[in-house]
Amino acid sequence: MRLFLCEKPSQAKDIASVLGCKRGDGVFTGDGIAVTFCVGHVLQQAEPENYNPDFETWNIVDLPIIPTVWKMLVSPKTKAQFAIVKKQLAKATEVIIATDADREGEVIAREVLEYVNYKGPIQRLWLSALDDASIKKALASLRPNHETAKLYDAGLGRSRGDWLIGMNMTRLCTLLSREYGYQGAFSVGRVQTPTLRLVVDRDSQVEQFEPQSYYDITGLFNATIPFKAKWQVPDNLGDEQGRCLQVTTVDHVLSQCRDQPGTVTQFDTKRQKSKHPPLFFLGSLQKAMSAKFGYGAKEVLDIAQSLYEKYKVTTYPRTDCPYLPLSQKEEVGSILDKLKVVPAFAAWCSAADVNETSACWNDKKITAHHGIIPLPVTPKLHEMNEKELNLYHAIVQRYLAQFYPVAEDDATTIELMVGSQSVKATGKVERVKGWRLVTGKDSEDETTDDSANLPLLSIGQTLTAQFQREDKRTKPPGRFTEGTLIDAMSNIAKFESDPKLKSILKETSGIGTEATRANIIDTLKARGFVTVTGKQLISSEAGRSLIDALPDVLTRPAMTALWEQALDEIALGNGSLDDFMARQSTFITQLVSMFKQGQYTLKLPKVLAVTLPCPVCQKSMKQLSGKNGKFWVCEDKEQCGLLLNDERGKLPKTTPCTCKKGVLVRKKAKTKGKFWWGCSAYQSGCQRRLFDNEGKPGKEMESNNQT
Repeated sequence: MRLFLCEKPSQAKDIASVLGCKRGDGVFTGDGIAVTFCVGHVLQQAEPENYNPDFETWNIVDLPIIPTVWKMLVSPKTKAQFAIVKKQLAKATEVIIATDADREGEVIAREVLEYVNYKGPIQRLWLSALDDASIKKALASLRPNHETAKLYDAGLGRSRGDWLIGMNMTRLCTLLSREYGYQGAFSVGRVQTPTLRLVVDRDSQVEQFEPQSYYDITGLFNATIPFKAKWQVPDNLGDEQGRCLQVTTVDHVLSQCRDQPGTVTQFDTKRQKSKHPPLFFLGSLQKAMSAKFGYGAKEVLDIAQSLYEKYKVTTYPRTDCPYLPLSQKEEVGSILDKLKVVPAFAAWCSAADVNETSACWNDKKITAHHGIIPLPVTPKLHEMNEKELNLYHAIVQRYLAQFYPVAEDDATTIELMVGSQSVKATGKVERVKGWRLVTGKDSEDETTDDSANLPLLSIGQTLTAQFQREDKRTKPPGRFTEGTLIDAMSNIAKFESDPKLKSILKETSGIGTEATRANIIDTLKARGFVTVTGKQLISSEAGRSLIDALPDVLTRPAMTALWEQALDEIALGNGSLDDFMARQSTFITQLVSMFKQGQYTLKLPKVLAVTLPCPVCQKSMKQLSGKNGKFWVCEDKEQCGLLLNDERGKLPKTTPCTCKKGVLVRKKAKTKGKFWWGCSAYQSGCQRRLFDNEGKPGKEMESNNQT
């Protein structure tokens, strides 16, 4: 039997439909063919206590914990589906890996094959879209096993390396922090912690920023079209940014310019071409949607995944590439034909020129996936919600813009001498709208300077002018939004001061991956290390103290970026998993040893109150101690007043309740090992009680005594 192993039910359903398979219990079957799915990771890394029961108690003498043989366990949440997958694999004579076409998808499939000791032949179905035409095309060109097997090695390196850092350093720092009276879990992560440092460092720059006064001189010149020109600060009078900080100097120059004519020394107009805006990849889409609508990074990923999986109107979203292969040109006509029947896109499609060639077509720059583009299907826009529409609209705009001419502007520069002082004016006038007919001024390469129509002048011409001083203040850098933080994570070289490291980091893909960065930011929010104010991400006291407490080797983003570079080399076949893990084991052993010997120390200035976001009102919940142990209380006692039990330094599992006054909380039942769910707003009249269904709320209980 030929078995297709997918990542999720919707993916399996789409592939099974093309293969003509019928649905069964967790599997689709046909003539000599079966399609099953994993529901994401059906296996999970074993905990330290699974290697040695003594490790259940955290003890510094046990560190570092470095497995010699790595163990995987079946996830309790997915054990039923895993049993189905295992049964199908036992019958399989050939496996087609059909999980998401990326590193994580490779891991999801191959870790299962390894766990059940599957030894048969393997091929790879590599999909960038889930419409019928794309599936049929991919089925006709299955990839050989060896072509993607190294992605599994890279994924294992990432997973195991993260385990070594997370398990060992979280335990070590938690135990050491107790000397300061800190009783919470001191969570440390390979990517999470350096990402937090980016936010903490930016917040520090903003809060410690001392604005400086600086001064400009502008002259309003009389001509057929009046225009403003700005004083060019001589090098000996300006700072490194070319600003004059001395008001007395500016006033002296101003007095020299008053009542003096300006003589034109340069007049130059050049035609400038503005290239097409690049196609979206996940990071740029997250940045654009954050800037325009304030959408969170994880939210954008989920919406883009919905457009890909649910509506099947766009290509694979977890891509880091803004380019298209030349072979994709064959589909341009059919994509335009499907889009032009939609009123919102009709005019753009009718004016598009399929022979227009933008820089997006480049075989040499294609990675595992190409840019995010619409598929040749007519979208059912009426079925989409507002956010889905906004994302789809943006993706379509970027794609259609590629079939319009480049935009063109006349850029004019005027230089004049006023006495001994030089003044300059620049202006830009749009001459060819080009792709801006579709997107507006949406190119990342376009400046935000105001356009100005300048008069036609000749060299030597003199003009009168009125001059004035403009008092200005320097501004701090902007705080991170989720979009700009994603951008910072992927362009980490900008934040490294060491010239050698900076040069190396320009060749890396940053910290995290396109598929994981949104989850990392969500983890920082969930653990109370950063908070969201409007669009801005701001580090909390706990987050700042965590970064202050740890040595640079654990918080410096450059270290993690170099790690990602090593994983990329493994994926390309230029490095080995064994060598990588040997280096990580040596690193963690040396790091733990240096902490134990006092060469590295935690720098906690005071006892911190552990805080996490309240699941009801999103304000802070504080961890407090009572006679019955630790518990959590919302800071808004009057309006919210939520109280929750503590579960190993974390909040218990919760999910929204339909009453909208509280949340459903998972609680221990009278029977050992059993749980049930009840609403936290029971004092306000909500009596909802539900059975537990593998960690999630199940059916409603008929009576209260069932708990």
